Amino acid sequence: MRLMLAVAGLLLITGGKPQGQPQTVSTFCASRTPEALHSPKCPHSFVVNDPHRVDDVTIQHSPPYHTYSRWVLSGRGYVFAYSDIDEQPEDMAVDIYRVAHNRYLLVGSARIPGVVTNVSAVRLTGGKLPDVVFRFEGGQLKYIEVVRLADNTAREVFRYGASTIGITSNSEPVIEAISKIANLVEQFAWDARSGKFRKVEQHPWHTAK
Repeated sequence: MRLMLAVAGLLLITGGKPQGQPQTVSTFCASRTPEALHSPKCPHSFVVNDPHRVDDVTIQHSPPYHTYSRWVLSGRGYVFAYSDIDEQPEDMAVDIYRVAHNRYLLVGSARIPGVVTNVSAVRLTGGKLPDVVFRFEGGQLKYIEVVRLADNTAREVFRYGASTIGITSNSEPVIEAISKIANLVEQFAWDARSGKFRKVEQHPWHTAK
């Protein structure tokens, strides 16, 4: 799994997007800008399905961010800012900013090589803060990406794809991946000693009769 290191920096909160001449939806969608390519207003767009998506945040960045969301996790404010990699709308990076004292502090990044279908906060690693779970689709597979939050860091700790993948809760939360072609079920859980997810179970999806 590729880990991406974020360079921490401080940015002043500048408020919403600048006001300009009104633009029709059809003109906006025809512009094919990153913002238009990911807008729910446009047909056939690559919408980031983040439930806390907002339109009143602007952070200067190159390449430009096209989607923002605002989260409050254990009383701490965060902004997730999404941008395309090499102008490919199905290959994105998400930068995670801590919001404090009217400033944005970049605390980490993650790569999402696919179309985001859901974002949630789930306690998977036993930290003080919930973990951020990005679900996305790439090719024929569905993926889960887990980002672990700490005081002023956000670190990728898991990414895996399969035919279907989800989180189950027994005595502890487990990520379960089902690979139909390989006829395989795999389960992964957080190992506090190593600071990584490890495979805790593997068995056939279907057994021959």
